[in-house]
Amino acid sequence: MTEQSEGWRAGDLAVCAVYGPWFNDGAAPIAGPEHDQMLRVACVYRDAPIGAGVCLALEFDEFPDELYPARDFRRIRPDHRPAADRRIVAMIKGIRVGAPV
Repeated sequence: MTEQSEGWRAGDLAVCAVYGPWFNDGAAPIAGPEHDQMLRVACVYRDAPIGAGVCLALEFDEFPDELYPARDFRRIRPDHRPAADRRIVAMIKGIRVGAPV
């Protein structure tokens, strides 16, 4: 697998890295993501028939029932570092800064 397609899962966020237009198998234009649009992955398909070949394909919540080649998207890697700012931590916990914990 390439770096771009490695590790895709449903729920991932993706950014479209190409400019349209998008076409279905019948070569008819279809609605699709715009360059730099952020999307949520609904499903990942291995060896999906797209165009003249097969590839890893993504279906998005925003464009159900359409498949797009994973190579045309960048996966947004989540930041798992702990929040260090006490205001951010307080917002996440739903408490006011300065309120007794």
